[in-house]
Amino acid sequence: MAKPLIGVETIYNTALRILDEQGSEALSVRNLAAALQCSTRTLYQQVGKREELLRQLLDFYFAHIQLDFSRQASWQESSTSWAHAMRSALLAHPNLSRHLTVENRTAIADYVNQLLRVLLEHAFPEELALRSARVLTHTVIGLVLAEIDTPPAQIRRKRRSSKEIEFEDLVIARSGKTANSSEFQDSPEVFSTAVNWLVRGMESELEGSAGER
Repeated sequence: MAKPLIGVETIYNTALRILDEQGSEALSVRNLAAALQCSTRTLYQQVGKREELLRQLLDFYFAHIQLDFSRQASWQESSTSWAHAMRSALLAHPNLSRHLTVENRTAIADYVNQLLRVLLEHAFPEELALRSARVLTHTVIGLVLAEIDTPPAQIRRKRRSSKEIEFEDLVIARSGKTANSSEFQDSPEVFSTAVNWLVRGMESELEGSAGER
């Protein structure tokens, strides 16, 4: 009797665990088969090669998360909340998220549509809503992927000149933290600032479109 195939959810969850615990290089069909105690032939039959597995895993992950963002009274608050919720979803599994490309845009299409609906409900012209959602999505993904690949603060400081370190220490001091404080992180601050600037730009575009009508 032929051995029954392994459930796809079991395959994806095991692959995700390997990515989280061991990193991208550790995810191979051979290692995954060993973890599942099955043959590589069985895996190739179900999920294909590594590249296909990664695409399917991205689709699986984003299809099963609940994007925790608040549809606030204003579209500005909703858009900001959406951006931070998407960041959290991407950072939850960084070794998976770093494989997200434009080819996987369908994986997050439902979440982009959630943002789009918010903008349309607040009287955004369709073209402006589409453009705003697209720009915000690309910005969020780009910033988070950069954050994932950014070395720890200690390593970054070693690569900087004395003048750069002096300026950084001044910025940290003004924030009320210390250079060695685990609470001080520049990536979240940069992310929040970028999102706020984008939302302000969307406000300006919306006001301009209202004046043309």
